[in-house]
Amino acid sequence: MNNWIVNNFWIKIVSLVLAIITWFYVNEELIKEKKMAKQLYKSSVLSHIQNPSYDKKPVK
Repeated sequence: MNNWIVNNFWIKIVSLVLAIITWFYVNEELIKEKKMAKQLYKSSVLSHIQNPSYDKKPVK
């Protein structure tokens, strides 16, 4: 029963460490993406409020 833990122990440890590093990297990238999307949304909303562009034709 204990053989599955001890068998290739160092490979399992290395793969666990790599999985944890990968998880932290992906999590950090997702946080950055959310922040960038929030900034982009705020800037587009602000520019739309400051300079509204209507697709209406001028009345003659």
